[in-house]
Amino acid sequence: MSMELLGPNPGRHIPVFFLMAIAVGAALLSLPVSCQDGRLAIVDAVFTATSAVCITGLIVVDTAHDLSRFGQIVVLVLIQVGGLGFMTLTSVVLFSLGTRLTFREKLSVDQSLNIGISGDIAGLIKAVVMTTFLFELCGAVALLFRFWGEFSFGEACFHAVFHSVSAFCNAGFSTFSNSLENYRFDNVTILIFSALIIFGGLGFVVISDIFNRFRNRNRPLTLHSKLCLTMTAILLVAGTIAFLVAENKNFFQGAPTISNLSNAFFQAVTSRTAGFNTIPQASLAEISILITMILMFIGACPGSTAGGIKTTTFAIIAIMVYRRFTGYKNVSVFKRTISNDSVSRALTVFILAIIVILVVFVTFMYSEQTPASHKLSHGWFVENLFEVISAFGTVGLSMGVTPHLHDIGKLLIVVTMFIGRVGLLTLAFALARPSQRGEVIYREEEVMVG
Repeated sequence: MSMELLGPNPGRHIPVFFLMAIAVGAALLSLPVSCQDGRLAIVDAVFTATSAVCITGLIVVDTAHDLSRFGQIVVLVLIQVGGLGFMTLTSVVLFSLGTRLTFREKLSVDQSLNIGISGDIAGLIKAVVMTTFLFELCGAVALLFRFWGEFSFGEACFHAVFHSVSAFCNAGFSTFSNSLENYRFDNVTILIFSALIIFGGLGFVVISDIFNRFRNRNRPLTLHSKLCLTMTAILLVAGTIAFLVAENKNFFQGAPTISNLSNAFFQAVTSRTAGFNTIPQASLAEISILITMILMFIGACPGSTAGGIKTTTFAIIAIMVYRRFTGYKNVSVFKRTISNDSVSRALTVFILAIIVILVVFVTFMYSEQTPASHKLSHGWFVENLFEVISAFGTVGLSMGVTPHLHDIGKLLIVVTMFIGRVGLLTLAFALARPSQRGEVIYREEEVMVG
C-alpha cells in the first residue's frame, strides 16, 4: 500500500473523515429506533454524534435512559471509529510526511519515531488496531468481573465493553446516568478506568516505543516519549496533590483517606480529556474547578485519542521559559536540543488555542445570555467557561450546563468540539513542511518586548 495514495496534503483527510462519520452517526441517531421515546431532534442527534466521533463525552440527552440499546450501540461504534480512526490517520499522516523528505531527513524521522514499521502503512494500521483492541479487551474483561455481580451476565458484558472502549478512547460516554459516581468508593474500578484512560492518552507511538524499549534494553526512548511520559507523570502527581488539598475541607471531608486519594487521582486523570467523573463537577471547590480547567486545556499526548494543546506543547513552552530565565537561548532537555521549528509550532498551537477559546466563549456568552435553567453552583461565567474549555479539550466534563443550552449554544459547542479534535492538528500538519515557494529572509532587527 503506497503512501502516495494519501495525496499531496494528507492532513486534509482527517477533517473529511470526521465530517463523514458525524453525518452518518447523526442520521442513525435521528431514527426512532435509536431513542427510547420518539426520536432525537436533529440538533441533538448532530451534537451526540459529534461528541462521540470527536470522543468528547458532552451530552444533551441521557445515554443511559434516553437512548435505546440500538442508539447506545451507535454511540459505541462512533466512539470506536473516532478513537481508532484518529490514531490510525494521525499515525499514517506522520509517516506520509516522512516520505516527502530527503533520504537523510527521512532517516532522522524514522529514528525519532522509532516504532519499527519502516513506512509500511498496512503494517502500521494493523499495529494500531491490534494495540487498541488488546487494551480494550483487557479492560472489558477486568470491568466484567466488577459489573457481573451488579448486573446480569449479558448486561454486564455490554456495560464492560462500552466503558472499556469509551475509557481507552478517552470519550467519557457512560451507560450510567451519573457516570461513575456510584463507584466512588470502588478503588479497583477507579484504577481500571484510570489505566485505560492513561494508556489511551499516551498514544500509539509512545506505547510502541515503550514496548520496543522492553524488548531491547539497549534501545533508548525517544525524546518525544520521554517528554510525554514525564509530563504525564508530573500532571498526574501534581493534580492529585492539588485536588487532595483543595477538596480536603469540601467534598473529601469525612471520607476514608484511601478513597480520597483514589478520587483525587481519578479527577487528575479524567480532567486530561477523559470525561468520566466520580465527583459531581458542580460540587467541586473553586480552586478545584480552576485546576480542572488547566488540565483540560493541556490535555494528553499527541497522536493519542485525547485532546487539548497536548503535553509536549506545554512541555516545550515551559522548558523554553525556564531556559530563558536561566540565561540560555536554546531549548534543551534530556541532553537533546528541541528544534526551533518545534518551538515555533508549540507557541503557534498555544496561542491559537487561547484565541479559539476566547472567541468561542464570547460568542457562547452572547448566545446564552439567559442563564441555563439548572441551578448554578459557581456562577454563569465560570460554568460556561468550564463548558467551552471542556468542549475544546474534548474532555466531556460538565457542570450541568449542556442539556439546558439553546440550539445556537449547542451548535457552538459542536463546532468547538470539532475544532478541538481536528483543527489544531491540521494546522500542525500544515506547518510541518515548509512552503515549496521558498521564503524571503530579511535582515534581523531587535524589538523590545515585555
